[in-house]
Amino acid sequence: MAYLTLSTVLCIVGFQCPWIVIQFGWFVGWVYLRFYKKHSGDTLGGTVTYGDRSETFSLVSWFPPFLHKPLTLLGNFVFNLATRFHLIPTSNGDVEIGSYNQVPGSARAEAERRRALALKALDQRLANSTSPVGGSSSTPVHPPRIPPQAATGPVKPSNIERQKSNTLNTYSMVPTNASAPAISNGHVSLLHPLEKQATRANRTLSMSVSGVDDVPSTDVDPDELFAKHTISEVKFMQQRLRHVEFNFLARSRVADADAKQEELRLMVGERYRDLLQASTSIIAIATSAQRVKQALEEAKETILLQEEPPLPQQPSLKNGSDAHLHTLQLLSAHIKLLLDAPEHLWRLIERKKYFPAAWLFLLARVVHRALVREDEQDVTWSSQGVSVLDEFPLVQRQWDTVAQFRSQIIHKATLSLRDYDSSAEDTCAILLTLHLLDSRPLMESLSVFLAQRSKTLQSSLAWKYDLDSTNLSTKKQNGHAGQSSAVLSDFRRRPVKEIKEATQTALDAISRTVKTARSIFQEEDGCKSSLVRRVLEHIQSDSSTLPDQTQAHSTELYLTTQSLLTTLPSSTHFLLLPPDLRSYKPYVDLNSSSSSIQPSQFAQKLDEWFQTSILSLQRAVAGWFADLHSVKELWSVRASTLRWLSTSGLEKSEISEMTKILDESCKQRAAEIWRLKLAGSMDSFSQRLDSTLLSLAESGKVRYKEASPVNFLFQAPPIPNSTQSGLGSVDSSFQKYTSSLRRQLVGRTVLLDDVLATLESCARTIRQDLAHVMAGNESPELVKQLETTYRPDADALCANVIEKLERTANSPEQVPNTDGLVFISRVSDELSTSSPFVSEIGCQPSVLQDFRETTAALHNRVVDRWQTHTVSSVVREFRTARRPIHPVLTASLKPSGPSPELVQSLLALSTSIQDLGAPRSRPWQQPLVKTTLEHFVTELTSEEWEEGSLQSLYDMAFLQKLVTLHGEAQDELSSRLEKRLQENLPSDIELDTLHNSAADALSRTQTLFATLLPQLSIPQPDSTDKFSAFLRFGAPLPQEGQFQPAVEVAKPRSRFGLLLVGGA
Repeated sequence: MAYLTLSTVLCIVGFQCPWIVIQFGWFVGWVYLRFYKKHSGDTLGGTVTYGDRSETFSLVSWFPPFLHKPLTLLGNFVFNLATRFHLIPTSNGDVEIGSYNQVPGSARAEAERRRALALKALDQRLANSTSPVGGSSSTPVHPPRIPPQAATGPVKPSNIERQKSNTLNTYSMVPTNASAPAISNGHVSLLHPLEKQATRANRTLSMSVSGVDDVPSTDVDPDELFAKHTISEVKFMQQRLRHVEFNFLARSRVADADAKQEELRLMVGERYRDLLQASTSIIAIATSAQRVKQALEEAKETILLQEEPPLPQQPSLKNGSDAHLHTLQLLSAHIKLLLDAPEHLWRLIERKKYFPAAWLFLLARVVHRALVREDEQDVTWSSQGVSVLDEFPLVQRQWDTVAQFRSQIIHKATLSLRDYDSSAEDTCAILLTLHLLDSRPLMESLSVFLAQRSKTLQSSLAWKYDLDSTNLSTKKQNGHAGQSSAVLSDFRRRPVKEIKEATQTALDAISRTVKTARSIFQEEDGCKSSLVRRVLEHIQSDSSTLPDQTQAHSTELYLTTQSLLTTLPSSTHFLLLPPDLRSYKPYVDLNSSSSSIQPSQFAQKLDEWFQTSILSLQRAVAGWFADLHSVKELWSVRASTLRWLSTSGLEKSEISEMTKILDESCKQRAAEIWRLKLAGSMDSFSQRLDSTLLSLAESGKVRYKEASPVNFLFQAPPIPNSTQSGLGSVDSSFQKYTSSLRRQLVGRTVLLDDVLATLESCARTIRQDLAHVMAGNESPELVKQLETTYRPDADALCANVIEKLERTANSPEQVPNTDGLVFISRVSDELSTSSPFVSEIGCQPSVLQDFRETTAALHNRVVDRWQTHTVSSVVREFRTARRPIHPVLTASLKPSGPSPELVQSLLALSTSIQDLGAPRSRPWQQPLVKTTLEHFVTELTSEEWEEGSLQSLYDMAFLQKLVTLHGEAQDELSSRLEKRLQENLPSDIELDTLHNSAADALSRTQTLFATLLPQLSIPQPDSTDKFSAFLRFGAPLPQEGQFQPAVEVAKPRSRFGLLLVGGA
């Protein structure tokens, strides 16, 4: 401080040298320690701290009090400016203000030291102002001893004793080691003041109680107390306890007062010490400010007493010119260009103006050579008395800085070639940058350009459709199930849209690259040179005017040094440069092979890149099309891509090659989609067929009712209600209702339709896809190729369906009963006749014919098995139900028609044929009925037939009547039955009687046995008999009264005619 004070006084007096060095060193050291010194390993609140911002280290603390005020104002102003411009690091404040528990290391030690000083000063002030609290609370009270007396009997303890006992127990809960300091995190933590006072009070109470010899302790039993002492002694003890309790309460209040005083002391020390220090600092600042003010006034008076220094004399210029000044101006212009070059280069690089940046770099290199190489100049700097390298070492350092921009310009210009949206002029400027700055031949620059565009294309082809986000968007949200059809349609529009964009982006990158390369390197119309050639010629030309063919191009491509210098912020200073630098142009050898590209080489290079790119595109498109699940989606992408290609501006051959690749990818994906659909339909068909047969085998007749055509025919479908559906779905609902009625009429049950729907839906979808492809005015060759690619898969599906049906039909495990055989026969019959599957699947004609023949043969085999099994079952049931009649009852029972057992058997046979699903319109229905009836009659009238009974004759006559109705094909069986009737006919019955009885029974049961009867032509209705059209085998003869049909018995009401019939 002595040296500092001495140097300050001497500097003010006028002896600045060498005392100003001490002032400067002191001020720099104080600034460093105050703001910039980093506390290594010490943090405040978890952050790094810089300097010492305490009040004791402030600037005004170094000056007298009368200078504190002006220095504070000046220092605050400078500090605010430095903080605003971020000249000093940010600090977390004084260590005294920080949290006590978060200051580690030396910063914490400093805070502890200052806290100790503050507490010491506070204790001194409190000692001077107030007196400390007396310590009588810690002095134990010794009550007099109680004389012992004999106890007269047990006495219960009083309430005061209970209170005293509870009070002692309460204070005894304070731990004995509570006064010991706690050790946490390596630091000694003192007890809270309340804990100190509680411990002190506990200790005082223990001493007070222990001082009374005759007062019992708190753990003495009251019964024992009354057993040892008299009543007067116990009362005396009670008074003593009250006195002890009173003393304890008094001392506890004194302890509370001590605790409050300690708490107040800590609160004042922690919360208000800064205020006390601030007051002291303010007083010190005021004193220092006064001293500074006085010193400034003295310095002012001293300065005013000194004489003014003489003004410097201006050198005179002779004849208005000075060669040395001109040389310095030239030198300053050269150095100014080198100094400003880095900033301008950064600015041009950020704006992606690489060609002007390269030009400026080359100009800076020429300027540097002009400064350092004197052997190449006519007038050297040394001749003017200037040594550039010795007097201006900044020139070489600045050039070292500028030289680093060359690699950056080349690197960033090369990377910018990946932007396929750049115009041809911008790309040409970048290629010229590489040609001039990196000395690359134009052929190599073209290779670099195509290589960078290949990387851009690869990044575009690496795109993949994000299926996870789509699945996430279609999941249930907020517990609600399902989404609307609009959302599902949007789900399928999204991949189509994204794949369209990805395909067009890749094609755009290829087409723009090809067009840009041709615009830059290809000659126009065979007479005009290429764009890059014209720019190189302009660089080497002496004229600064633009050529006529550049009217459509940017003027930045035809750059000159003069235009470049005018765009720089310090363009006026560069007017001092010599004319050869202002007209500088990079040297280009137009006759060299590096400055030109042969058209054949360019065409070959570009074609190789184009072929490689479209092959990569084909592989990527094949992966993208894998996310399209239908031919409609695929063809939508194809149509959009073809429209884009037609307006791409490429040559016809290139468009043709891209179209060919696109068609090949679409053809492969369409065939894959159809192949997956065929495989899925086959798997679904197999699963549904197996599950249906399993349900028929397990549920029996109950489940089979749903598969029965007769039961299905009388189950009316629900009529659509227009009020429950939207206006747009009314037509579709009625169409579904119409198709349901049509399926009922042809006997196509729900189970049968469920099994065949997968195959028919697949065939219908593929047929619609082919129609959609042909509707787009596609070439016949593409459609033919699609059909040729798809047809083997369709043929394989037909073969797999036949194989599945045959394997199922021949498996006893899957078809254990006639229900399964009936269902297999109906499936094979539908596939061979009325199902549109085989006609719409698109297989070859030979495969189509073979499929129908194979399924028909399978149907016949299954029907034969069914016929054998059904007839055997019906005959077995007939013979089981037929019981022999006792001879006594034979004379009294005279049959008049077929037996009930025969009628029941014929009804079972008719029902089985109906369940077979053989509509009367099918051509094989009548032969099936004939063969089934013949087989039944033959097996029924075999050796086990009962010949002797009269009922057997009536049954045989009825069977002969049924066989005779089917025509000449059954003549042999009819003759055999006739012969057996004649042989077994009794003498009292005529043969005509049996025939008449059989005819009458047939007229009565023709409705029940309609399935077993042949189809006859509808006779002309008789005017007298209106039921003759319904009873084709004659009306039954009346037996008791006139015959009344069922329609007459149950006449309809008058409103019956109002019911809607058909489409009315």
